[in-house]
Amino acid sequence: MPWRHLRLLMLVTALAVLGSAPAAGASTTQRCRSADLRYPFEPGGPKTFGVFKLQVTGGTCRTAHRVARSWMAEFELEGLLGRVRLPRKVAGFRFTDLPPDAAQTYRQRGRRGSTTIRFDYRVPNG
Repeated sequence: MPWRHLRLLMLVTALAVLGSAPAAGASTTQRCRSADLRYPFEPGGPKTFGVFKLQVTGGTCRTAHRVARSWMAEFELEGLLGRVRLPRKVAGFRFTDLPPDAAQTYRQRGRRGSTTIRFDYRVPNG
């Protein structure tokens, strides 16, 4: 009789451990390179403006890079037209402004389904 209880206890413990383990398909956040999405204030200067801190959750860096490049192109086009308007939808992603953590920075979060892209976009003020 005691062996039965021991087996039951072992089975319940094993199920509890398996139930608390993270799912195999759980999304992880990846940091992605964004150096080629930056530009200098003047020719030959350091590339201190553009996309920084590019991250993707539930997707690939390739997708994050493509979407950040598209967002940047739309934003800069608006600037050339004399408007400061942040793109809200790019490549199927809906973007939201996050509170800034540095001067001259727009923090963005874009979501499409289970994929989330985050980045900071720094602009020159001159």
